[in-house]
Amino acid sequence: MARVSEEIRLLELQRALFAKTAKEYFPVFLNYMDRGYDQQWFHKLIAQKCQELYEGVLETSGLMLFVPPQHGKSEIVSRRFPAWVLGRNPKAKIAGASYSSDLAQQFSRSIQRTISEEDYGYIFPETKLASGRASEGGSWLKNVDIFETVGYGGFYKAVGVGGSLTGTSVDIGIIDDPVKDAMEAYSSTYRERVWNWYTDVFSTRMHNESKRILIMTRWHEDDLAGRILKIEPEKWTVISIPAIKEDAGIIEDPRAIGESLWEERHSQERLREIENASPRTFAALYQQRPVVQGGNIVKSDWFRKVSLAEFKNHQGNEPVNFLIDTAYTEKTTNDPTGIIGVCGIGNNIYITKAKKVNMKFPDLVRFIPDFVYKNGYGDRSSIRIEPKANGLSVIDQLRESTGLNVTTTPSPTESKETRLNAASPTVECGRVFLVEGSWNDEFIDEVCGFPTKPHDEYVDLLWYAIDHYARENRWSVEPISKDDLGL
Repeated sequence: MARVSEEIRLLELQRALFAKTAKEYFPVFLNYMDRGYDQQWFHKLIAQKCQELYEGVLETSGLMLFVPPQHGKSEIVSRRFPAWVLGRNPKAKIAGASYSSDLAQQFSRSIQRTISEEDYGYIFPETKLASGRASEGGSWLKNVDIFETVGYGGFYKAVGVGGSLTGTSVDIGIIDDPVKDAMEAYSSTYRERVWNWYTDVFSTRMHNESKRILIMTRWHEDDLAGRILKIEPEKWTVISIPAIKEDAGIIEDPRAIGESLWEERHSQERLREIENASPRTFAALYQQRPVVQGGNIVKSDWFRKVSLAEFKNHQGNEPVNFLIDTAYTEKTTNDPTGIIGVCGIGNNIYITKAKKVNMKFPDLVRFIPDFVYKNGYGDRSSIRIEPKANGLSVIDQLRESTGLNVTTTPSPTESKETRLNAASPTVECGRVFLVEGSWNDEFIDEVCGFPTKPHDEYVDLLWYAIDHYARENRWSVEPISKDDLGL
């Protein structure tokens, strides 16, 4: 009996020591709250830097963390760190932002669950949340957008990038991935919107002692991190951890050159497959080296070619659809009408035919039926036209005078450069085939010469084609999508 009592006492002492260390040391807190947490060296480094920022040990008031997708950065910084800080200081005021309010709210829920756990209460008994939703009469707030620490008035507020923080003074501001996908990353309009939100909303909530954390994967050299570092590099400590080590890098990195960051979860073999599929995407998201956009966006050798016989052999029952970028004029100096035939087969897209014509309206609506029937239009085919001013007239006339299945493409809201940048990885990874024909050279020359060429109808049509099959959920516009990456 005495032996059992001694073992119990030792276990209690071990628990008390574990709890005391977790309270004082954030990396230990990660394992204290999740006994099965597989903490790697870079997880410990990230947690240490967060603690150093909070305690004022870092020489800067800002911390940037660039880490590959699915390597656990959000679990540490956005879910566990705010809970640990509120345990250390129940009066702390924290704001957490992400590209969408839904994701920010998910982080808020995770933090609340952590604070509500018994193990948390054992080491931080002073930090409590309201038992239910806040009601009238001055109750402490607790919902997905904001929750307060009972009796202390500290809080955590979740907000989407672009959302309001009015009236909120913040001690720690965390931005976890302000960019949703490549379309946003390559959009100068969206990058400007994020920057304006950062300067006009997020930064205005800071005071002299406030701390900031920005964690993200790098899509573009002019992303939020890039702009901040151009203006105030002295205010930020930057920890950049590539998926595959390429040079000496940070001193804490124990890997040899060429080794993967987390072989058990993301093997070097898998990483190299991603790199082969899209070197540019890999360099940006996985190696933290966004490529400067200069020169051609799409390279000619990215396109793959097949003969008409090879295409027919693979086509099966898949229909050929036609995409049209309309203009009706016979003047060759003006923009022509562009038309392409496209077919999605498995994970690939085949462009079967491309042609441009300069025609007046009556000639154009007579030309289109003849062209599509000669180039593979069938019972399951469709003709998709952008509903811009002259496109609407063509759509109406074709519907009235023919039995063709005529519908619309979505009207783009982003620039041609943004759309081509977003679609280019699909071409780069070899998923766009051109059926061999005399039109190939003109098509490649225009797309690969953008934006220096006088016309860009094929640029629009290539994006429409890729976007069309993405919307059918056959495959993502990106060879590596946010969903695939677990972001």
